[in-house]
Amino acid sequence: MIFRAIPNEGSGCIAYLVGCEHTHAAALIDVGRSDVEGCLALVRAKGLTVTHVLDTHIHADHVSGARELAATTGAAVGLHAAAEVRYPHQALEDGQRLQIGTVELRVLHTPGHTPESMCLAVTDTARAAEPWFVLTGDTLFVGDVGRPDFGGETAAADLHRSLFERLLPLGDAVEVYPAHGAGSLCGRAMSSKLGSTIGFERRFNPALRHRQADAFVRALLEHVPARPASMDRIIAKNRGELMLHRAAPVRIEPRDLGGRLAAGAVLVDCRDPRVFGAAHVVGSLNVSLEAPQFAERVASFVPPGARLVLVVPSEADLARAVPALARVGLDDIDGYVVGDAGTTAGLPTATLPQVSPPELARRLAAERDLIVLDVREPSEWAEGHVAGARHVPMREVPQRVAELPRDRRIAVVCAGGARSSLVASVLERHGFTDLLNVWGGMTGWTQARLPLARD
Repeated sequence: MIFRAIPNEGSGCIAYLVGCEHTHAAALIDVGRSDVEGCLALVRAKGLTVTHVLDTHIHADHVSGARELAATTGAAVGLHAAAEVRYPHQALEDGQRLQIGTVELRVLHTPGHTPESMCLAVTDTARAAEPWFVLTGDTLFVGDVGRPDFGGETAAADLHRSLFERLLPLGDAVEVYPAHGAGSLCGRAMSSKLGSTIGFERRFNPALRHRQADAFVRALLEHVPARPASMDRIIAKNRGELMLHRAAPVRIEPRDLGGRLAAGAVLVDCRDPRVFGAAHVVGSLNVSLEAPQFAERVASFVPPGARLVLVVPSEADLARAVPALARVGLDDIDGYVVGDAGTTAGLPTATLPQVSPPELARRLAAERDLIVLDVREPSEWAEGHVAGARHVPMREVPQRVAELPRDRRIAVVCAGGARSSLVASVLERHGFTDLLNVWGGMTGWTQARLPLARD
């Protein structure tokens, strides 16, 4: 058997190639749109023919590459029969067995994360009659389980049955390979490890410690992260309700940038926060291309349906940014400018001063009115924060702007400085003018041995 996990480090998504070395047939599972070309290159390098293209569920965090793969390879897209999609596909039923040469994929319907979620128990029949591993989609992760986003208590109860009645009985020796890992928004405490085993997860996965259904449901519904703003748009694309197209942005001359923005385009500045802080166009969003979850952060903060103009450090960076944005359904990119061209367009510009953690500590001692806004996740906040800081997780900021005073200086802090720069640019779009970005963040604060509060 040929088996390869294909992780996308930027999004936390994991696709899979499963093939037969005797017949050279292969299946591609849970491939994101931005990974289509890489997966096809891998298939060609191994001399394989794709006979199956499968999605374990309708993805909500990224646009699936299944239809593009099907169009290229001629293989049908396979989804569970409960999936409501508007394009031709193979409807799979619970217990159905897909043959890929000597490799067998058995469909396990595991509703919970979504109604149509399925797992695939994989058996190398040339070696044994029992499953070797299971591709668990978003049902079981390494260190966590799927979010019951779409059905509340009912979905959480379904997930309990799927886990305890369908997956765990496969046996402790069966390996587990999920569709997402650390960095994904589809879980709360996922490991960066690509795989595990049923036995290890049974023993050490916190979500599986609640064996009784009522306790499991209560625990699962506590502290569920906010749904990303882009989720509905991505689902609509994956169901075939919205058209797919590839962005082809053109380079914009500085003199034309103002007209694009006046027509409603949003300027997304992909440069390093320190470069952005030195000078940027007022109203632009700073989402560093080098930051984790670059595309997901852009999708979370641009208004639905907005057209984008990108500020990129170089042409090569544009080639990285566009496929990443396509992964989350952002294809409406009007154009781009390179480097500091935006600040030479005659538009209003601003700076965002960068302060180090020790400098922040000195300012707090000298400026009684200075507010520290911590935009990290609740788990990060609980590990320690600046005494007296206000806590608003990054994705909640647009809805909670009214909680922040406009007549006091605000120093925004995260773990390192990228999320805080993004939030500062969001606050600037809402009219805040006296802002600081803490470059080095709470990581630097801790390294400098500055005092931490916990509550």
